[in-house]
Amino acid sequence: MSEKTFHKAQTIRDKAVGCPSIVEAVQFHGVKITKNDALVKEVSELYRSKNLDELVHNSHLAARHLQEVGLMDHAVALIDTAPNSTQGYVVNFLVREPKSFTAGVKAGVSTNGDADVSLNAGKQSVGGRGEAINTQYTYTVKGDHCFNISALKPFLGWQKYSNVSATLYRSLAHMPWNQSDVDENAAILAYNGQLWDQKLLHQVKLNAIWRTLRATRDAAFSVREQAGHTLKFSLENAVAVDTRDRPILASRGILARFAQEYAGVFGDASFVKNTLDLQAAAPLPLGFILAASFQAKHLKGLGEREVHILDRCYLGGQQDIRGFGLNTIGVKADNSCLGGGASLAGVVHLYRPLIPPNMLFAHAFLASGSVASIHAKNVVQQLQDTQRVSAGFGEFFRIEKPRF
Repeated sequence: MSEKTFHKAQTIRDKAVGCPSIVEAVQFHGVKITKNDALVKEVSELYRSKNLDELVHNSHLAARHLQEVGLMDHAVALIDTAPNSTQGYVVNFLVREPKSFTAGVKAGVSTNGDADVSLNAGKQSVGGRGEAINTQYTYTVKGDHCFNISALKPFLGWQKYSNVSATLYRSLAHMPWNQSDVDENAAILAYNGQLWDQKLLHQVKLNAIWRTLRATRDAAFSVREQAGHTLKFSLENAVAVDTRDRPILASRGILARFAQEYAGVFGDASFVKNTLDLQAAAPLPLGFILAASFQAKHLKGLGEREVHILDRCYLGGQQDIRGFGLNTIGVKADNSCLGGGASLAGVVHLYRPLIPPNMLFAHAFLASGSVASIHAKNVVQQLQDTQRVSAGFGEFFRIEKPRF
């Protein structure tokens, strides 16, 4: 029996570009429920690899994509020479399929700063082609409830990152900024894809939301007069470019996103809302990270009906202007914030890694923003005249989900 000869990885890499390759077989080890046609779509490009370097690169991309579209929990590509061939190769994928059923409990902090507990359950790759069904129930210490169930279907194919999803949810929440409670029952259909050679992210959403606003005794009359049931049908379209190295506390890269929401064909809501989000981050000497973000929103009502208080622009809170209560910047009536027809917010951050360096950071920020009234005659002038500024420093703790 002949012995195999092993070489250093760098030696093989140096020769890989000029080494022709012919893929004679692609084999999967560990497959039980995944459909054969789904696997063929994911790895068909491997057979077009012209040299060993390209084959290694494409095999790595295929293994990663199998996990990202939900077909596998774990995948590793191993390349071996084909028997009785000098240029032939066999690609072996060692895979682990998703569990038949998952369930868990999670405690954390919501975007509103409230402690919450979530119960979740789901099933991945339901039909063997990456489909997923997930349910979640969330309860906060302040009494908010949210239940949702969603189904997702990815479009399979070489390096395709697109899917369609459907979500049903029911939410009961208190809104302290205008002293009211809101119940929402919604159905959402969404498409996520990529354009322009996968450089442009694209999302389309169709929303149908039945809302009930319940004003408390402390709410201003401007809130009380909008209480009751409303039905909103809206279409959202968003495009984005994202070159950040990570979504939370990026150390380099930019995010540019423009979104439009149109409501008015059916239901009670009738408006057009435009939103522009910009983010940028860059490393500095001594380990510092400089980051900045800018957000602009503009809302215009259609027809004679006034834009509902639930659809207006709001600012304030840890997501935009720190130091102010959640959604409390802008026009007020008594102790209720009424939102506005336009808003601007800009923040500059400075981070310095501490110990451990990838989790704990020193953080300083300077933020500014303003909200213009829904009835403003000169929106730009009002945004200039009503600026709010906050600054501070502290610590930032980032928890990143481990990768296996």
